[in-house]
Amino acid sequence: MSGVFGAVMERLTRGESPRAAARALGIPLDLAHAVADEAERFGLIIHANAACGTCVPKSSPACAGCPFAEK
Repeated sequence: MSGVFGAVMERLTRGESPRAAARALGIPLDLAHAVADEAERFGLIIHANAACGTCVPKSSPACAGCPFAEK
């Protein structure tokens, strides 16, 4: 991926929020959110709380072994 979409995706896949990605890249927050929304729609990323609906990473014994809680 290249351009703004690729730059935002690179940061999102490292665990950054759209807000942090926008700040680091110097782009509008709305643009970073649009990239995140499209990436989620295409299945390129998933929000941790979408995995099981009870996700609060690392705060529950039930999260042990969860790939979303590993970060």
